[in-house]
Amino acid sequence: MPSKTVEELQPMFHPKSVAVIGASNKPGKIGNSVLKNMAESGYSGIIYPINPKADEILGHKAFKSITDVPGPIDLAVVCIPSKFCVPVVEDCGKKGIKTMVIITAGFKEIGGAGIEREHQIVSIAKKYNMRILGPNCLGLITSGNFSFSSLSPKKGHIGMLSQSGAMMTGLLDWAVENDIGFSSFISLGNKCDADEVDYIEYLAQDENTKVIAAYIESVQDGEKFFKVVSEATKKKPVILLKSGRSAAGAKAASSHTGALAGSDIAFDLAFKKAGVIRAETISDLFNYCLTFIIAPIPKGNKFAIITNAGGPGIITTDAMEASNLGFAQFTEDTVNKLQAVLPAESNFYNPVDIIGDAPPERYEAAIDILFQCPDSEVAGGIVLLTPQSQTEPLRVAKLVSALHQKYPNKTLVASFIGGVSVNEAAKVLTKGGVPTYAFPEEAVKVLKGLEYYGRIQKSPIITQKKVPHVDVNTTRVREIFDIVRKDNRAVLLSYETSEIFDIYGIKNPKSRLAQTARDAAELAEEIGFPVVMKIVSPQIIHKWDCGGVVLNIDTQQKAKDAFISIMSNAKAKGPSNADLRGVEVQQMITTKDKKKVNELIFGINRDPQWGPMIMVGSGGIYANYVKDVKFDLAFHYDRDDALKQLKQTNISKILEGVRGEPRSDIEGVVSILVKLSQLVNDFKDIVELDINPCLVFDAESGYSAVDIKITISH
Repeated sequence: MPSKTVEELQPMFHPKSVAVIGASNKPGKIGNSVLKNMAESGYSGIIYPINPKADEILGHKAFKSITDVPGPIDLAVVCIPSKFCVPVVEDCGKKGIKTMVIITAGFKEIGGAGIEREHQIVSIAKKYNMRILGPNCLGLITSGNFSFSSLSPKKGHIGMLSQSGAMMTGLLDWAVENDIGFSSFISLGNKCDADEVDYIEYLAQDENTKVIAAYIESVQDGEKFFKVVSEATKKKPVILLKSGRSAAGAKAASSHTGALAGSDIAFDLAFKKAGVIRAETISDLFNYCLTFIIAPIPKGNKFAIITNAGGPGIITTDAMEASNLGFAQFTEDTVNKLQAVLPAESNFYNPVDIIGDAPPERYEAAIDILFQCPDSEVAGGIVLLTPQSQTEPLRVAKLVSALHQKYPNKTLVASFIGGVSVNEAAKVLTKGGVPTYAFPEEAVKVLKGLEYYGRIQKSPIITQKKVPHVDVNTTRVREIFDIVRKDNRAVLLSYETSEIFDIYGIKNPKSRLAQTARDAAELAEEIGFPVVMKIVSPQIIHKWDCGGVVLNIDTQQKAKDAFISIMSNAKAKGPSNADLRGVEVQQMITTKDKKKVNELIFGINRDPQWGPMIMVGSGGIYANYVKDVKFDLAFHYDRDDALKQLKQTNISKILEGVRGEPRSDIEGVVSILVKLSQLVNDFKDIVELDINPCLVFDAESGYSAVDIKITISH
């Protein structure tokens, strides 16, 4: 059963009748271009030009107003100046029109009055349950060309979205030149109503669309993206080219986590979680599209290289290794078969070098042998050709195409390196179902994309993961946050963070606030010696600089003396406006009796679109320089995610135990990550969180989150 979004957008994609508001007889006007494009693209529905000053436009009866049209209208295309749009949208709602394409610019992109106009049309659309594409867009090409693009591409199986109108015109021009077809081409514009996620949801169920591709600059609703796109990617490939920088990465964050997060890392993580294939360039975008349309998804992850030149074979091997693409290892039987048909000078192992004098039949014999192997040994391959004196590229292309038909389940891509000598052969291959590229690196990249999508199809939908949730005293955490806000602070004090970590079961040094010397002595005894004592003041950040820290306190008397000394030093050396809240008495963690200790860093940085990013890696004073950290999104984050994230760091190998060292408390590290993810999902107030260092000992001794910083929203 179609979703509500699909039903609402259906009239936009397959309208039986279209009104062009602002239609014109004058060439050069957008309303003229839209009307002409509709007719020339073969749109077979009813067309209603709307213009108060014309009786007929381009052979169609014109109407003064949308309300004058006698019949029902599925789609209205608006081409009038923005200052006239609000009442027109109201009229469309009264007329019962359910979908609109507002091509007109002059809305939120210009600020001021434009923002207000956009708010008004959104409000009207909601009142009448209308869906809007745009404003400030090029239009839409589906069952007809409802845009002012000067080009109409042929029909095909790529559903394309573009947030940039200029990008759309460039892509259309390139597509027409290269004979590439589309099921739909959608210019998103300002996305005042329907956005890229809505259109991906529609295209995912569209029978004419085999691949969904998009150029986007932003995502408005991360949770909606995960829900819709993670399901869409199980039906067909979703390939996105994302430009720009995420808001989280663009700002200079005050925490270690924010400083270490890359500018675009949240989008990378989100795309991976949702099963999106990310294109790095426009060329990648179309290479992926063309490959996915004609090539089968690999049934294994081992691939062979067949080449008539050693150099390209080595380059391809290097590219495969860099891409973590599986490299086929042939059985003895396969090697013997290759030896029987290839010259003695050939290489019978991967890459298979059939040497420079290879006639077309040698390619045929080698590929035929390799493709007889089970998918677990050879799932597909890359055919390389350089145009040497004995090479017949066109005949090779025809034979390779025939082999693709013989072995349709083997994934085969090609790189015919050259220009005029191989152009015709490349066209024959592509037409025969073998994606072909000018250089091996491109072939490897698309093969990796195919292999990656095979794994995407087998992975669970992220929103359907069952993530364990532990019951904790969230009421007390909320009380602590309320105290912090009443105190006009954003950063929690150490004893406050310690209590929150205790609530969530994350081990940390016991910490209490002493407001008198007697308190200090009693608390030190209660916590257990030795303790460290630190001044507590929102205005004193660098406690050591003003003599606000005393270590290795091992008696009650020393605790009393330390309290008096710390308070005296803070008054004398701290800021004159410092509010001295007292002295923190904290359990002192010693490492002398531990078999092993490593310093780790954990962190949270909240991305505006995707929510909290969680970080783990090598900690200590050099964390920002070593940069051995890995990130993940805390969205539907569980133990498996935590373990996988940790294993991506370099320090994980040391935690496993090297050179006779015992294994570290890896289970403890994993539990910290899982508990932090629950904490930051429970409380959207937390904008940043750092633990640095977290001392991780051997498996028997556990860990301790020594230095914690939590920042909440005001």
